[in-house]
Amino acid sequence: MIKVGIIDNNAHTREAIKRILVTHTLGSTAIPITILFDLEYCNLTKEEKFPVPDVLLLDIEHQDTLIMEKVKKLFPMSEVIILTNLTDVKIVRKCFRNGAVSYLLKDTCMQDLVHAILITLNQGSFISPTINRALINQAFSSKKYEDLLTARELQVANGIVEGLSYKLIAEEYKISLDTVRIYIKRVYRKLNINSKGELISQLSM
Repeated sequence: MIKVGIIDNNAHTREAIKRILVTHTLGSTAIPITILFDLEYCNLTKEEKFPVPDVLLLDIEHQDTLIMEKVKKLFPMSEVIILTNLTDVKIVRKCFRNGAVSYLLKDTCMQDLVHAILITLNQGSFISPTINRALINQAFSSKKYEDLLTARELQVANGIVEGLSYKLIAEEYKISLDTVRIYIKRVYRKLNINSKGELISQLSM
């Protein structure tokens, strides 16, 4: 028996998901799936005790930017599958960093939902082909940017990407703060950027 929870603000989508899962369960050789709950994100509160699903299907569209962190704290033992229409690679990576293990687009992968659940529960990950291609393209772009930098410039830039302060970078590589600033200016110039946010966007892998 696979226990599933659904968090989605769109009632029509919740019904569509339930129809897919119920239809699968009707098959003679299917692994039984039971839906523990389906609700809007605003109804997910710390005060209420929810049953723990094996898999949590979560839509992050139009939600609090910290939704993944909050959901994972409430359901630390559940495998989280993002089921959404958002294709922004930065959002995808943030979801993975905070505990999601699969990422499906509603527009193209609803028919793969049961397959994705089974893969995820078998210690795998299911990622929509469109998202996979975007991740590959970003990795390729990041490599091109990295090739423009010297070894030291790349070390300093990666320190920024990892969230280190100039002071910590200076201590890590035994250089002065002024030297760190010089390297950062060189990196910005070579990559044709003007902010830390742009640097993180270009070099995040």
